[in-house]
Amino acid sequence: MTAILNDEAEILNGVEELLLLRDETTKAESTEDIQQMPEAVTIGEKTEAENTVLPQTKTVVTNKKQWSRRLVIVTGDKGGVGKSTFARGLAQTYLDMKKEFLAFDADISNSHLSRFYGDKCLVRELDFFTEGNVDIFLDDLKELIEDSLDTEGAVIRGKSLFLLELPPQSMRILKDVVEQMKFLSTVDELYDMRVTIVVVISRVMDSVKQLTTLYDFCQDKVDYVVVKNLFFGSPDNFVRYKESSDITAMRDILVESNIPFIEITMPDLIEHAYDYLDKNSLTFNQGIEQREKPSVKGRVSTWISKFKEQVGLAKSILGLNDVDTRG
Repeated sequence: MTAILNDEAEILNGVEELLLLRDETTKAESTEDIQQMPEAVTIGEKTEAENTVLPQTKTVVTNKKQWSRRLVIVTGDKGGVGKSTFARGLAQTYLDMKKEFLAFDADISNSHLSRFYGDKCLVRELDFFTEGNVDIFLDDLKELIEDSLDTEGAVIRGKSLFLLELPPQSMRILKDVVEQMKFLSTVDELYDMRVTIVVVISRVMDSVKQLTTLYDFCQDKVDYVVVKNLFFGSPDNFVRYKESSDITAMRDILVESNIPFIEITMPDLIEHAYDYLDKNSLTFNQGIEQREKPSVKGRVSTWISKFKEQVGLAKSILGLNDVDTRG
């Protein structure tokens, strides 16, 4: 009888140990789950310009992969949408925020980055339409991200932020680069680099088609910034974009996958000021510093301040996560 009681006691003790072990395991798993939950953030609030940061849900994830390098590609496949103006504004923002970056100007026929900023920062021209040049660009990135030594043996740190302005009508070439060269997966796996595609749009249907075409071959392998150029009217006037079921479906899929899809605006710069900068090949900062045209100084100062406010809404995917873009 005593032996049976001892056996039952041992069994009960064993069951208690198993229950305690299970409780501890469950607590550990619960703690880990909590640490991996998405960070609670509220986005989708209206700004002064009445634009909305999309998607309008809580999508910032704390355990999402963090890349050490960023390539920002500015495109607007239809000419005249304001692509070059945005690229120049972003270059000026990088300079003002003391960000180390290297720019590639692939818009050879209208080289705004080279003309306006070639002597202010590192700008290389890239003939995007000549076969083989994009291959060289991909290989050059490898050298640019690696540390090197100068003639005196001092270490030159590799670049981690790149800005590429594409020429108009380059969608087909970009698609070939992504699909045939596996460009996006290559820079991700080999360079620890994430690509952000900035799409500058007008009010026409072509802008909507361009964005959906980009998504068809880029999918969730890039982050997206959609820029409404207010030269074409207020944000509410972009009706074709707003009412596109394709855009809505694309956005919903990206939201579900926790891929950034951020909508901002680019302020309109009055023609008088824009033409003065263009005629004299002045950077935005030089337009503010010049004394010949006080009206230009005021207009450009206000424009760049509003521009920085807007890019600040997407700073985490534009290489500006560690700076304050407020004026």
